[in-house]
Amino acid sequence: MHYFIGENHNNHAPISNGNVLAWITQYDENNIPVDLLNQIFFPNFDLMSELLDKRGSYVLVKDENEKVWYDPYGIVKQELGQVGQIISLDNSEYIDGFGIYEMVSHKGNTAVKTKTWSPWNSNIIVRSIQVSTVKDNDTNVEIFPVVYLKNISERIDNIFISRISCCQWLAVTTMPSIEGKVGDVGQVVTGGSVTIFEHSSIPTALTFREKVFVPYNGCSSPIYQLFAVGKTKEEALSQLHFAINNIEKLYEDALDEWKRWHNISDKFLCKLSLQLKYYWRVSNSLLRMSLQKNGAPILIGFQPYQGNVWIRDGIWIVTTLALSGHFEEATKGLYSLIGYLKERPDGNYYFAYNVVTDIPNEHAYENDTTGLILYGIWSIWNLTKNDEIINDLWSIVEHSANWIIRNRDATGLIKKDTGIWETFGPHLGEALEHMTWTSAISAYGLVKASMIANYRGRKFQAESYKKGAIDILKSIRVNNVRNNIVFRSKETFLLDSSVLLFFTEFPMFPEEWLNPTIEEINKRLKDPFQGGIWRHESLTTEEGDLLPWTGSTFWMGEALFTAGKMELALEYFNHNYRNSSFCGLLPELMYSKGKPRGIAMPSYSQSGVIRSILYELGLFHRT
Repeated sequence: MHYFIGENHNNHAPISNGNVLAWITQYDENNIPVDLLNQIFFPNFDLMSELLDKRGSYVLVKDENEKVWYDPYGIVKQELGQVGQIISLDNSEYIDGFGIYEMVSHKGNTAVKTKTWSPWNSNIIVRSIQVSTVKDNDTNVEIFPVVYLKNISERIDNIFISRISCCQWLAVTTMPSIEGKVGDVGQVVTGGSVTIFEHSSIPTALTFREKVFVPYNGCSSPIYQLFAVGKTKEEALSQLHFAINNIEKLYEDALDEWKRWHNISDKFLCKLSLQLKYYWRVSNSLLRMSLQKNGAPILIGFQPYQGNVWIRDGIWIVTTLALSGHFEEATKGLYSLIGYLKERPDGNYYFAYNVVTDIPNEHAYENDTTGLILYGIWSIWNLTKNDEIINDLWSIVEHSANWIIRNRDATGLIKKDTGIWETFGPHLGEALEHMTWTSAISAYGLVKASMIANYRGRKFQAESYKKGAIDILKSIRVNNVRNNIVFRSKETFLLDSSVLLFFTEFPMFPEEWLNPTIEEINKRLKDPFQGGIWRHESLTTEEGDLLPWTGSTFWMGEALFTAGKMELALEYFNHNYRNSSFCGLLPELMYSKGKPRGIAMPSYSQSGVIRSILYELGLFHRT
């Protein structure tokens, strides 16, 4: 099952260079098929930074030899039978798995190919438009790029400027430089009465018009839409003029930079199929694009999570980047995450923050942050061999390890919380539990803190941390394991897929627990209709709790691989790939066939591609 993005209106394919972020979809809010650049964000990746009107930007095309327009919205009504003929979506991909998005669609004999990218070290989004014919005949066409601006504050020749706030400016034009007209799109493209320019304080359609030749068996030369942003009008214009002056180089320069960057992680690709190589690259590209310019790992693409910094997801992102060899981004991302940390009254750290305000915005109570921070610091230090990391962050290591040791209750486990999934607790009318995930990741974090302390010559602390980890593991054995099956918590016999990680990526649990646990999870958490693994076994928030999650399914595959059950492991891995979009982005989960939720989640879902491949190749645990 493959699909185009946008039928779930919260899903978007992202394009970013860290400075500016664009969203691309193939369906609008009314489920009309359209190749749509539907939003641009600056200066941050949060929803409050959006720059375009919600209708975004798309293109219309008229072939002089065809009656039927390429017209996604049926705007043109001058020909009999024209209204209501939707376009056909043909293909979408990140070119070579890089952060350059290509979309191909057609209507009648008119085929349109767009490429969207963001040149590095700029505040620019570029969208190229090329036209060909399905029958491969030559012809002349008119191309009409359309963009809906929130307002127009000024026009300078064919450059249109939009002022969104005191520190958000957008400058738009096309290359070759062509006249833009404001007003009703249907009137503009059919030659009706419109104005070349008017100052507008309300959302306004801006349409450009360019005639091009389509050669036999080829594509027209590209028309470029340029979107340049800045914190001042002068900055936006400067960025736009840079793009105009370097228009012929922008694509090749972006392609070269992506090639250079991927050369670092491509060293792992020699044993992979072409399909897996593509998923590997797309996943690495997405992780890179999720890092805002300050290094903060941001959730991008899925609207409800947009602009959040979640410590757990962030640790997944930065450690995965380190595992694939991208040490610079991993280290910068780690430091940025640490910079967000704020202590709760009990001394642990809040786990969720808004990227703009830095204010915690969580809705549950989780005690796993300290363990995850310890794992993240150790993992990136271990791979980079950069002692500055553990020297700079030693106080965080000490604080986190000491919190874990001091916050075990009479059970020997970490105090009750909501676990990994944020779906338990008084806010939902449920009691907190002694979650296996929380205690186990805390123990694993203590093991890594012990290694760091030992390296720094702090033998007493190293032994203390190691003993704490052993004691927690013993308490898990006594309280959370029955008949060698690892359960969600001390208080229940329900299952939770996160326990699988402690046989694989965070190896802590003994081998005798492995087969009984995976057999029980395979029996009780495997979705009977779609395949894949549920995240846990109780319905607490929404139907999504009892539906297959991409991260959980990867974890099951890794556990089966550890148990030597290769065929079943591949069945679960392939389940995830079958559920991907055409462009290679995986969903967080599948509500039902064709209804993905959470496209472009850089943490458990897309990171799972990289982590599972490395695990299968025996390259996950390395020094």
